[in-house]
Amino acid sequence: MKNIIWVIILYILAATNMTAYAQITQITDFQLLESNIKNMDSDTLVIFDVDHVLIMPTDEYSLNRNPYRKQLWHEFKLRSSEEDFKFLRSIAVSSAKWRLVDPSIITVLSDLNNKNISTVALTSLATGKFGIIEKMEDLRIKELQSVGIDFTNLTPFHGELSINELKSMHGTPMLKAGIILTAEVDKAKVLEHILHKKNYYPKRIVFIDDQLNNLESLEKLCTKLKIKFEGFHYTAVSLMTTSTVDEQLENLRFEILEKEHRWLSYKELASRMDIPNSIITP
Repeated sequence: MKNIIWVIILYILAATNMTAYAQITQITDFQLLESNIKNMDSDTLVIFDVDHVLIMPTDEYSLNRNPYRKQLWHEFKLRSSEEDFKFLRSIAVSSAKWRLVDPSIITVLSDLNNKNISTVALTSLATGKFGIIEKMEDLRIKELQSVGIDFTNLTPFHGELSINELKSMHGTPMLKAGIILTAEVDKAKVLEHILHKKNYYPKRIVFIDDQLNNLESLEKLCTKLKIKFEGFHYTAVSLMTTSTVDEQLENLRFEILEKEHRWLSYKELASRMDIPNSIITP
């Protein structure tokens, strides 16, 4: 009986210890994160996901959020070769214009910089060549810089690093300009590799991502490495309404993409159809 009691006590203690090391909180804005910055120090590493956390395409250029546009891409993929699909998809991707999900993130990043809190971006984005895009990693850096975000002065990881051991069909995971690109490889696996390679082990990791599975993956890594983990499940974009689109305009857009290899803006489409710009809403 005593042995059973001791097993129960040890189990409770172990569970309590793991809880102390890890926590995931759902948020829809950055207020809680911003208020927590004052409790961070130089032993903290803050990690931001990119898509739907820091930035997102404007409604006019989002490829997947609008159901009708998403359907057209799906139908096009079914009737195209893989190479043709990549080629035309890359034209649309490279033409996209981006916006901040929440403008207050600029203040958050500034506060982290002022407190010398190490900060990086962690994205699942593919790397290397994709259609007409020579380097997806350089496009990602450009997208962030277009809205005023640059991690080169925030990151504790200087220089570039390619992780050939984890190469996938989506490219080679890498570190560049303070951005970790995993090429669709598990985020925790790539981060662990970089931490070991750089011999950098913070006492605390704060991670913001819109996908719960990514947060849970990093939570397990931090438990393994005995690093305190604080995760924020950022759901702001999932609560946003998607804009309606003109199906006639979208059909024309895809027709021009196939025939002319151009992904036109709504303003350009309006001029093609002799429609006043003022009534065009993406």
